[in-house]
Amino acid sequence: MSVHLTDNAVRTDASVLQLLQSIAASAGEVDANVDADRREVLGQLAAAGLLDLGLATGHGSYLDQARVLSDIASMCMSTAFSAWAHRMTLEYVATYSADKHGHIVEALRSLDIVGSTAMAGTFRAASGQEELTVHLTEDDNGVLRANGFIPWASNLYDNAVIVTGMLHGNTRRIVVLNRLREGIEVLPTPQLMALDASRSGAIRLVDVVVTEDDFIDVDFLEFVRSVRPTFLAFQSAFCIGLASASLGAIRELRGVAQSLGERVSSQRDELARLCHRLEALTIWLGQRDGEVPLNPVRLRLEAGHIAVSATQLELAVCGGRSFEAASQTSRRVREGLFLPVQSPTEAQLQWELQQSK
Repeated sequence: MSVHLTDNAVRTDASVLQLLQSIAASAGEVDANVDADRREVLGQLAAAGLLDLGLATGHGSYLDQARVLSDIASMCMSTAFSAWAHRMTLEYVATYSADKHGHIVEALRSLDIVGSTAMAGTFRAASGQEELTVHLTEDDNGVLRANGFIPWASNLYDNAVIVTGMLHGNTRRIVVLNRLREGIEVLPTPQLMALDASRSGAIRLVDVVVTEDDFIDVDFLEFVRSVRPTFLAFQSAFCIGLASASLGAIRELRGVAQSLGERVSSQRDELARLCHRLEALTIWLGQRDGEVPLNPVRLRLEAGHIAVSATQLELAVCGGRSFEAASQTSRRVREGLFLPVQSPTEAQLQWELQQSK
């Protein structure tokens, strides 16, 4: 799988290439600006048809979407992360609730609203690691109200729509809520080592009114089992994009850096292997024919590993100049350090693999 859109079967024209070049050129500025707003560029990506690839009512394929996310991550991980969060929110609503929430689907497609996937706790609950942290109860007037805390979500702009899981008695439900619903409070994260532009934070819900119109009417476990391979595939795509950028920055080994040649060659081979595995998974996602051809959890774990190791190798090869805070290498190293703690964390992925034996 190439990391360049022009080498892939995704429609490109001069305006799309200009947009991608703009994303690459602004990556350093976005990284340095804790208040960077990615909604404009997300809107441009959406207008170019690059954020709904593979959806039944859209065009392109899941493989195309993975290529786009990988390419963007090779230029600017903050933008790729925001694009991924938006695309997954669109996936949830368009795939399972298009009839009921068609207005939300169209608003997500046009970027009138931004998607925020607050599903980390939902996936952990589905795997039996913990219970959902947001609870639905009826007040004295029979009105459903949500109370609880979500430790992490991204794209928490004022015009965001949030998808998450909630517990109503013994029943687990998937809920779609507008960020500005009364009782929803966003607690921004302190400054991060990287990816501040992802507009991440925690969410506190206090007596938030939830109606039947807010539910995605699907079995909880069926929903999770269906969407999680896509979730992990698209995460793997931006890991691969970051690794591709770092290995691509190692153009020539000179002097003592030649001693690292075997590591560079080994990592390039591993990256190629993971690209082929991601291709196989995303092709299956578009067809859902037969059993999934590989374990998406293992792919995500290995993709995270190659991203971290590739950024560290770039740092070792490029030498002292790459240690400058504003260098592209420094930015990629910091972005890579996020991946082991992003949900699902490396520990969670390892746990899931152990449970599946």
